[in-house]
Amino acid sequence: MGDPDLSRVEVHASVTYASVMMRAVLRIATLIVCCSGLGLSASARPLDEVVASGSLRVISYLDNAPFSFEENGKPAGIDVEIARAIAKELGVTAEIVLRMQGEKADDDVRANVWRGPLTGGGTGDIMMNVPMDREFALRNPEAVFGNAYFQERVVLAVDPGERTDISSFDAFKTRKIGVQLATVADYFLMTYDDGALIENISHHLKPEQGVQEFLNKDVSALLGIQSKLESLLHASKGRAKFLNPDMPGIVRKTWVIGMAWKENSRDLGYAIDAALVKLSASGDLARCFEKYGVSYVSPPLN
Repeated sequence: MGDPDLSRVEVHASVTYASVMMRAVLRIATLIVCCSGLGLSASARPLDEVVASGSLRVISYLDNAPFSFEENGKPAGIDVEIARAIAKELGVTAEIVLRMQGEKADDDVRANVWRGPLTGGGTGDIMMNVPMDREFALRNPEAVFGNAYFQERVVLAVDPGERTDISSFDAFKTRKIGVQLATVADYFLMTYDDGALIENISHHLKPEQGVQEFLNKDVSALLGIQSKLESLLHASKGRAKFLNPDMPGIVRKTWVIGMAWKENSRDLGYAIDAALVKLSASGDLARCFEKYGVSYVSPPLN
């Protein structure tokens, strides 16, 4: 909000001097809170400062299994394993901070990379699980995006004993298929062939529910994100065969995730990139995924 319009205050006698002063005080207080989020928390930590401190501060999401979540009150997940491996390569320890998602990914980058949350807590040296998207990067010039480490993809999970080669979603005009509500996979199924599959789509709110329906054979297949489905099946000691039939018109079938860091901490980003190359070559990167039952899919080379 802007400063009070004093000309309108003079015209409207009902607005007293005291009320104007109170509004000004409240606005100044708001500015102080905002500026506190722009203070020390916004100062970048280049590589030499990270090494000197002995700690790499890594921020990822609180409720984003299998990549990051809390287990027995402690951070766990693929991103946590990767962060610790990177920190080890840099000769420091990893300080893992898990935070809730904001309304938009732009909000998350602003709060976790360059400005800090308005509620306090500071930024991280790096943020994990950030979408690698050119338009997204252009909207957020205060951050650097890179160090891609995984490609997500939407797949069709079927029973491992399935003998029929499902090359088209026409198969689900007569068979049940499960999908998480309000996802790109859901939109694709609902609009496929002008809604021809609607009667056979079983919606679930959480992926855990869908996997249980699949294991109970209430649905013959699941459409969803492979890493999520694999990790849940792994935890349930279940199995599936993953197929990639054509998905004409789907909003996004694959996407790449990487990291973000402060614009003036580029040397830290370069050092992390070198660590990732080493971890990939040794197989340690893939093992971070395998621990949670997820097949490692390397991002495509640009």
